[in-house]
Parts: sequence; structure tokens; C-alpha cells
Amino acid sequence: MPCCPSCGLDVKKPGLCAECAGDTNKENAGITKIAKTRKSVHKNIIFLLISHTLMAVIGLLVGYLLFHSQSSKRKDLLEANAGENKEWSENVLIPLGEDVPRYDITNRAILPAMVNKEEFVKYMLANTNEKQRFIDWRWDCVQDLLQWRSIRDERIKEAFLRTPRENFIRKRNLNRAYEHAYMPIGYGATITDPWIVSLMTQTIAPQPYHKVLEIGTGSGYQSALLSELSNFVFTIEIIEELAAETNQLYQEYVKNYPEYGNIRRVTGDGYYGWPEKEPFDRIIVTCSIDHIPPPLLKQLAPEGIMVIPVGPPSGQQLLKVTKHVDEDGIYFDRENLLPRTVHFISFRDQKGERHSTNDDKPEMNTQDGNGDTSEDEMNTPPEDTDSSY
Repeated sequence: MPCCPSCGLDVKKPGLCAECAGDTNKENAGITKIAKTRKSVHKNIIFLLISHTLMAVIGLLVGYLLFHSQSSKRKDLLEANAGENKEWSENVLIPLGEDVPRYDITNRAILPAMVNKEEFVKYMLANTNEKQRFIDWRWDCVQDLLQWRSIRDERIKEAFLRTPRENFIRKRNLNRAYEHAYMPIGYGATITDPWIVSLMTQTIAPQPYHKVLEIGTGSGYQSALLSELSNFVFTIEIIEELAAETNQLYQEYVKNYPEYGNIRRVTGDGYYGWPEKEPFDRIIVTCSIDHIPPPLLKQLAPEGIMVIPVGPPSGQQLLKVTKHVDEDGIYFDRENLLPRTVHFISFRDQKGERHSTNDDKPEMNTQDGNGDTSEDEMNTPPEDTDSSY
């Protein structure tokens, strides 16, 4: 009788007994399962390798496209302004990193309805929280400035129409927000009249890529206006209480005016500028001094423009200063913007003393009983409305 070759038990037919045959089938099934599992693992590893490689390639492609887009944008900005701004150089390209604007004004649409008052007022009422009486008044004020030619560019006009001066006039003068006069804002400081503000702003004509430094934040109106024209506005205020007050205004209004988020602010002596952020393509000084501060001249970029009131407290010349750099060295062009004097509050240091190279010259009394500049010193627009200054 035949026996099982594995265990030696008698079997009816040659071959494995039933028990040994079952064990063999289980073993073969296990081997098959292991083989299938290994094959599945190999497929998963290959899939993961392929998918991760594809993701890496896609990531690199997206990064390249973003970089290329930013570079193209900066190049387009350069080309768009090359005709009007011969002073363009690589050192004024929009910087990356911490100096990227929080809100890029070049991405917003041009303010519509600038042709007639009715459409402008209608648009502003529908798209802002501003009151109609101020919108009406602002339009009329800008028409005066256009007539007097202190505004000559559409960008400057748009900036003035966008900037609510009533937000920066202190409450006691709110009903005079757009009068052509200097007005006190406390702490011995003033808000400059719209005509002089427009003349100084038109003179420096900042572009979106320009770094603009303002000396004398004051009410905050000038910096707010500059933020409608440049993505990079820097401003310095010497009076700590006034700086804190104006900073609070910016924080209050930035939700409705996101461009104010681009205004970099610091409290300190503006005579020394802001060396950590130099060079500046434009500098605007809103306080008077009897000389041009050397640190500001140093921090002005090649072909940069500064506007500054220079002279004694009794009256100053409003100067446009342009810096030139060539193989022969550094030199400056000076141009008097007006045929008469203007009156700005004095440029003071941390101790409240006037910056001056003529310390023997007496300080003119320009303050009333409240410590604010007297209205007798207010600048007024030109009598000749056809003046091109």
C-alpha cells in the first residue's frame, strides 16, 4: 500500500495525505500573498516617487512664474515712467523683503468721474463713507488749484481728490477744512494750506516706485496725500504728542484708505533724516530753516529732488533742490519756486531749539496765546491766477 512521502502514513493513492496536502496549499497561498504584497509596496513607492517629483517640478515652475511676474511688473513700471523720469536707476527699483508695500497703489483702478463734479460726488458717495459737503468742497478746492496751476498733472489731481483733508483738520477748524489758509493743529504746529501743499507736491511729483521722505509729519495730511502717489512714504515728526495723535488717525483710517499702511513713521529730529532708509528719491520739508541740512542733501538720491522753505523766521524762499552726480562729482541745482516769501514754522531739535547757523538772530514771535501759529502768517494763493510759478 502506498504511503505519504511527507509523513509516511498509508494513503489510498500515491502522493500526499490529506493533512500534508492542506499544509502545502496554505504555505503556497502565504507565499503568493507575500509576493502580491511586495509587488503592491513597490508600486506605492514608485507612485510616491513620481508624485513627489511632479510636485517639486510644479513648485519650481510656480515659483519661477511668480518671480517672472514680479520682475516683469517692475520692468513695466520702469518703462512706463522712463519718458518723464530720466533719473531712473537700478537703486530705486521696488525693493523686496520688508519694504514691499502693504498695499500696491499701481494695482488699483484710476479714480473715475474726475471730469465733472456731479459724477465725482456720485461716485464718492457710493464708494466711501465721506460726507457730501466735504466732497463738494474738495472738488471746488481742486478746481482752484488747477486754475492757479499749482496742480498740473492728472496724478496729482487724482491724489488731491482721493485725500480727505477733513480727516486731518482738527475739530475746531473742521468747517474750514478746504480754505486756502494755514490752520493750527496744536503743539505750536500747523496744517499747511492746500495751495502750498499742492505746489510742493507738484514740484516733487513722486512716482509709485519713488522713496519719499517727509520732514514734519504734523497733521498727517501731506503724508496721506503722498501715499496716493508713492508706495514708499517715510515721515518724521519731532513732537512726540503730535506724532502719537497723527499715528492714531492713520490707524483709524487705514481700513478705508489702505494706502496709509505704506506710510513708515518715526519720532525724531528730522534734521538728520532717516539714514537707515536712504537714499530717497524725493524729500519734502514742511518746516523752515536758514540753511539746507547737509544730512538731507547726503540722503537725497542722484537726480533726486527736495523742496524746502529756506530763510529766517520772518519769511522763507520755497526752494527746489536737485542733486546731480557725474564723473566730476556731486553738485546741486537750486530754483526759487515763488517770487515772494512764505511762512512755515521753524525747524526745531529735540530740545525745542531752532536749527540755525545764525544763533544770534532773534526768533520772531509767531505764536498766539494758545501756542499756535498766528493766522497773520498764513500763506495765500497767488493774486495772478495765471501764474505758473
